[in-house]
Amino acid sequence: GTFGQINTAAQDKYFSISQTFSPFQFGARRRLLNETATASELRVAVTKQELSYRVRQSWNAMLYYTELNKILQEQNGYMQKFVRAADLKFRTGETGSLENTTAIAKQQELLQQIKQNEAMIKVERSRVRILLNLEGDFTITDTTFTPLAAIAVRDSARVKQNANVQLALQELEVAKAGSRVERSALMPDFTAGYFIQSMRGVQDVDGSPVTYDSSLQFQGFSVGVGIPIFAGSGSARIRAAKTNVEVQQMNADYLQAQLQGEFQQQLEQLSTFESLISYYNATALPNADTIVNNSTKAYMNGDISYVEYMQGLETALDIRTNYINAVNNHNQAVIYLQFLLNQ
Repeated sequence: GTFGQINTAAQDKYFSISQTFSPFQFGARRRLLNETATASELRVAVTKQELSYRVRQSWNAMLYYTELNKILQEQNGYMQKFVRAADLKFRTGETGSLENTTAIAKQQELLQQIKQNEAMIKVERSRVRILLNLEGDFTITDTTFTPLAAIAVRDSARVKQNANVQLALQELEVAKAGSRVERSALMPDFTAGYFIQSMRGVQDVDGSPVTYDSSLQFQGFSVGVGIPIFAGSGSARIRAAKTNVEVQQMNADYLQAQLQGEFQQQLEQLSTFESLISYYNATALPNADTIVNNSTKAYMNGDISYVEYMQGLETALDIRTNYINAVNNHNQAVIYLQFLLNQ
């Protein structure tokens, strides 16, 4: 609004309204906002994927330590029989104190391992409660520790579905949209306006004098084009935006190549663990049962010494422990492949 002696010595009023718009920037800025919003959603997806991965790791660890303790408890049962037999032989004078002392020491060592595993189970339970934001405790209903199914984790093409890859590709789209915004800043702006005003006094209208009062009677429109003249800083921003696009492209390519490499490595390790588990199920575990049974019978009958009996028990324990470790490594590989494929 303008008031005062606008046209003549008389006091007049002038009101105008105008709008400057940049049609070349509207679409570019809208695209940038949409791409940025999508990137934010993908960051949430990255967090969810990481959370699922950590929960699976801790859950598998709890089952692993629980299964390991089952084996140690079974071994402890054999050791208890060994301790009683050694103590009886010592009291009857059949053997010296070395056998009895060795039996007790081995059993105490087993009990310490069981306690350590129980402590690790508590640690993993606490970690799961934190990850899931649980206020109270929870119960594990399925305590079976078996190899996880690995059929659905062998398609390398699905690595592109990894949330981190999707985010990297989206960051590239954000960079491209930002580059378009910077280029659009060098395009012309347009202005459109409307005005209305008073013009008191005598005016010549079609050759006849007409007297006008102070009411708003005269109106019109205005248009304009704004062209950037000093484009140096804009050109620099365009070059910076182009460089950012190149950087984001390299980051996305590198991340995809890195995850593809990790996928192939994990797949090879998975095949190794699968072969190892098949060997244990077919050969090693049955042999461990045979070793324990025959060694126990032979020792109780006095056919072998306590040293041979201890060697047999420890050999069987090593076989069973190695099997559990193989299953654990197998499951860890499957869990990481699930993470890579965003499953």
